[in-house]
Amino acid sequence: MFTYKEFFPFIEGKGTKMVENFKRSINTKDKTFNELLKLAVQADYETELYFFFRLPRIAHPEKDNRPEIYTNLYTEGIKFTNPNILKLDNGLMWMSSYFSYYRHRSDAPFSKLDIIDNEIKHISSDRVKEVYILETLKSLRFKPEEYKKVIPPLYQYLTSEKSKAYTLEYEKQMHKESGQAGYEFTYEDINGNPVSFKDFRGKYVYIDIWATWCGPCKAQIPYLKELEHAYKGKDIVFMSISVDNIKDKQKWKDFVKSEALGGVQLMADKDFGSGITQNYEINAIPRFLLFDKEGKIISTDALRPSDPLLKEQFDTLLNESK
Repeated sequence: MFTYKEFFPFIEGKGTKMVENFKRSINTKDKTFNELLKLAVQADYETELYFFFRLPRIAHPEKDNRPEIYTNLYTEGIKFTNPNILKLDNGLMWMSSYFSYYRHRSDAPFSKLDIIDNEIKHISSDRVKEVYILETLKSLRFKPEEYKKVIPPLYQYLTSEKSKAYTLEYEKQMHKESGQAGYEFTYEDINGNPVSFKDFRGKYVYIDIWATWCGPCKAQIPYLKELEHAYKGKDIVFMSISVDNIKDKQKWKDFVKSEALGGVQLMADKDFGSGITQNYEINAIPRFLLFDKEGKIISTDALRPSDPLLKEQFDTLLNESK
């Protein structure tokens, strides 16, 4: 329940001294045990330091208000050298907390695609790298196109049977819907005309599931407009399907007109109870879907318009279909 007002003075004074004194007091006849316990103490200490900022508090410090210990614990080069970190219950938590804290403290922009590659450079043991990579793959939840970019240089570390089994299953699940027929729907456009999914055979279809009340959805609109302009005349249909409540149909129509939204603008018939949201298990928006020229699924969790990789994917698809 402490805020930084109590925690920072404790760490700078009594807290850090307690940790150092305890580590110095570890001196049993078993040297292996001594070293492992010292490692465990350091892991506990650092993990709690970083974790402090992940819990809600009633008072928060300014960005640059941190005890000097946080600066001292950061290492430019190799930070994690001891493979015994894997024997600790919180070894992985220690590493992930450390990397997450300093990643978000940095003023330099970072890409989700570079996180693993950048962070394993601070780990010396290939075995520790392997475990860390697997754990981070689970947490980052890459989309297929992102995964294809990230995974090739990591295979050299994923050599155990457990790793091979995991990546095999991961890749299988990630593409499990690819190639299956897309859900056939018919929804009305802003003029009340019925428009069906099957109307666009012969073209790739990129669908945006959104709503006028959704801030993150509206943040993607400028990027979507850029894509529509860049691929005008190409074999890609940009379709937006609103899941606004049916009573807000006029609000949706007004928004489409005032924002000069392009592409194919439709409104689902039962908001989140509509067939398209039920079929693809959509319970959060924005959500993007991509289909091939035969109406078969490429991805039901496609890249967002703001992701530069989406253009690469579109270009690849268009070149392959020539």
